[in-house]
Parts: sequence; C-alpha cells; structure tokens
Amino acid sequence: MATAAHQPPRRKQRAITIRSDHALQRLELLARDGRSQVEIIEEALDRMPLPPAVDGEGFRAEVEAILAGVPKRNYPTMAEIDAEMWDEDGLPR
Repeated sequence: MATAAHQPPRRKQRAITIRSDHALQRLELLARDGRSQVEIIEEALDRMPLPPAVDGEGFRAEVEAILAGVPKRNYPTMAEIDAEMWDEDGLPR
C-alpha cells in the first residue's frame, strides 16, 4: 500500500464529515480488518478516475465558436433598446 510522502500533523488536518448513515456503516465494516478509516477512504479515492484536465485554449475555442454564430457581434446599448421600445413620451411603441 502506498502512503503519502508527507502527512501533515493531525491537528492541522481537516476533518471529513460523513453525512450518510449507509456510508458510515460501510466504513465501519471495512475498518474491522485493522485499517484506519482514513486509509480506506484514501484507497477508495485513489481508485476513482480523475476528471479530464481543463484545457484553457480548448475552452476559449469553444466560446469563440459559439460567439461566431452571433450575427455581427455588435450588441445594442440600453439607450438604443429603450429608443426602440419606448417613444419620446415614455409610452410603449
């Protein structure tokens, strides 16, 4: 079993709160073989695949592709919208 190279002192570690009764009971059963609850949780987390890394350039390309579909990429100001919706007396057009 691989352990972390450097463990912070216990008083500096953040606590994990388990809110699920099912998970807590399962953890207690798994800890019967002498392993600590932390070891069990770390082992389970190590088995889970990590999400793919976010590529900033790929994300920007996706946004640019969406924006390319916006006609003219020229948006009216609030004054232009108000002028279109309301007449000079403040009544709807």
